[in-house]
Order: sequence, then structure tokens, then C-alpha cells
Amino acid sequence: MKKTDEMSRNIQLRSEEWGYRAAAFALTVWTFYNCYQTLAHGTPYNPLPALILCMSASIQGMIQLALERKMIAGEEEYHEPNKLLWGVIGSIVIAVALLSLGTYFIITAPHQ
Repeated sequence: MKKTDEMSRNIQLRSEEWGYRAAAFALTVWTFYNCYQTLAHGTPYNPLPALILCMSASIQGMIQLALERKMIAGEEEYHEPNKLLWGVIGSIVIAVALLSLGTYFIITAPHQ
């Protein structure tokens, strides 16, 4: 009975993997299409698909790092820096830099 449980779990994980990949691909295509429409036709830019794509990729990466860290927590032979902590700090630094840069361009842009 245990083999069936592992097999159904493996099937579920594979199907979730393909679903995640399909959603990420669709969001990527949507983001590039939206960028094309904005540059070519001057339509307003919609950042929502890009934000969802960045959020899902970031969460997936952070959870993967957290699970790897949890798996090697009791092992004596693995001594590596806390990649999860550095990833969170790096994400915060990048977000602050982008927000600061965006605010700078909004403030210095000529107003109509």
C-alpha cells in the first residue's frame, strides 16, 4: 500500500510541476506581449503579470532554499552559509533600489 501512496504523490508532484511551468510560461508570454503593446502602440503598461511571475519565481526559489536548509540542518558535514537569509536580504535590497530608482524618475520627469 505504501508504494501506491508514493506513486500517487509522485504523480501529483509531477502534475503540479507541469502546471507551474505552464503558468510561468503563460505569464512570461503575457508580460512580453504587454511590453510590445506598450512600446509599439502606446497602450498603458500593466505590471500585474510581471509582478505575479516575479512573485511566484521568488517564492519557489525561497521555499526550495528553506527546504534544502531544513534537510541538512542536523548534518555535521554540511556547513554552508545561509542562502535563504542572503536571498531575502538580496531581494529586499533589489526592491528598495528599484523603488528608489522609479521614484527618482517619477519626481524628475517633466509634468504636463
